[in-house]
Formats: sequence, C-alpha cells, structure tokens
Amino acid sequence: MTQITGITTTAKQTFTLVLPNGGQAQLYLEYMEGQQGWFYSISYGAWASTYRRLVVTANMLRAFRNIIPFGIGLMTSDGFEPLFINDFQNGRAQLFLLDQSDVQAFEGILSVN
Repeated sequence: MTQITGITTTAKQTFTLVLPNGGQAQLYLEYMEGQQGWFYSISYGAWASTYRRLVVTANMLRAFRNIIPFGIGLMTSDGFEPLFINDFQNGRAQLFLLDQSDVQAFEGILSVN
C-alpha cells in the first residue's frame, strides 16, 4: 500500500500512478463545491472508470478486482467522507494505491466475514 501524495487544494488535478507491475494508471481528481466532495476518474490501458465520488473504503475499485491489478483506498481521520477541498492537504484524508497483494488481502478478510 502506497500513499498517493501531492494532492493540493487545486480543484482539478491529474496524477500518473506507477503500478507495482511497471504499468501506469492515470488518476484525475476533481473537487466539486456544489456536490461538496471529491470525485475521481481513473484509466489503465483500455479500461476506465469516470466521475465516481471518493468515499472512505479499503478499495474503491473492488468491483473491478478481476479486471485491473490494483486498487485505490481512502481513509480519513474521523471516518467521514472527504467533503472539503483541503482535506488531503491538511492530512484529514489519505488516498492509497493498493497493489495486487493488498487487494487479495482485503478480499481474504471479506471472505472470512
């Protein structure tokens, strides 16, 4: 699990994520004041998922676990969604890139419950 750093208070931001398998994914983040929250779009090769809300979860990309070799997790210090433009900059919210073993470990926990 690797923290995605460098998220600022700029409303629209793009990141190139270097994956453990050597591939790259493009992550686009956008803060929408009218929706009071952060949204993301992500692409990996021909696969893409667009304009989904960032929510607190171990893996926002769980639905695609059999298609892509990574995941994205989000944690906040208080357990609530990232609602403010400065949530990442002030450390209240943290975004993580999950490798395949992180995704599998999370799935193992879910299958026990």
